[in-house]
Amino acid sequence: MTKFSSIAENLPDESVREMNFLDSSFFKEPSKSLPTPAQVRALSTDIHANPQPLPVIFEECEVFVKFGPYVTVAEAQCLWMIKRTFGNEIPVPEIFGWRVDEENYVFLYMELIQGQTLQDGWNELDSQDKSSLCDELCKIVNRLRRLEQDPSDQYIGSLRHQQLLDYVFQSYPKAGPFLTVKDFNDWFSYLPQSWLPASKKYNDPYRSLLPDDGVIKFTHGDLHRGNFIISSSKPARIIAIVDWAQAGWYPDYWEYCKALYTCWYEDEWRRDWVDNFLSPRLREFEVFAEYTMAMGSV
Repeated sequence: MTKFSSIAENLPDESVREMNFLDSSFFKEPSKSLPTPAQVRALSTDIHANPQPLPVIFEECEVFVKFGPYVTVAEAQCLWMIKRTFGNEIPVPEIFGWRVDEENYVFLYMELIQGQTLQDGWNELDSQDKSSLCDELCKIVNRLRRLEQDPSDQYIGSLRHQQLLDYVFQSYPKAGPFLTVKDFNDWFSYLPQSWLPASKKYNDPYRSLLPDDGVIKFTHGDLHRGNFIISSSKPARIIAIVDWAQAGWYPDYWEYCKALYTCWYEDEWRRDWVDNFLSPRLREFEVFAEYTMAMGSV
């Protein structure tokens, strides 16, 4: 097991508005500099029309820039932590730095990963490729689960005792961190009724199905096929897992629930493969689905 406490002490300072990771591969040439936020904005095709603008790619220096008002420094911290803790055991893009501009848009500069998403390439894969990728994902998830909190400092939230950062709850007030699984489950079960007047609230028939004695695990939070970059070689392999925006410490059932949440009920991926790289938590997903539908998050 890998203790998070020693890693947390060295996490990059999220309050810094301009960060360069000078030990990254980008800065091997001392004269190189990252594109400015102004340069990124100038190349964006939808910054004025989309609250979550498309990333901008700088092919010549192989830099991928994710940016916008909903992008967070916490995602950069997560990429930094995963790379330094696990090396190539968990493939993620290398993070080169970040910027926060005068409009408080966050710009994350990372390695450009060349490849196809599993979502786009799924229909061209044969059963051997799919089985190989599933086995690889199982190993990657098990490695990620080796990361553990200090027993004396456990909580549910992002890397630094911050609020929950999760698109499922983006229309709800930010909450947390939570000190126990029970506290989180109580809060989660409250959300579908949070808008009701006191006279309309009801006894929740699902709350008892959420386990309060579960463990807290580091969680990607968005394991769907669009976030896996795969090779074109045979058998196919995972080049990188991307989009760690929702990553953080969650109850151990959360990864499975979020993975099912991202795909259609009759989808082959959900029907035949997700249960092979994540431990099935069908009872918890029944509760999760009821709550998210009640909140209008589906």
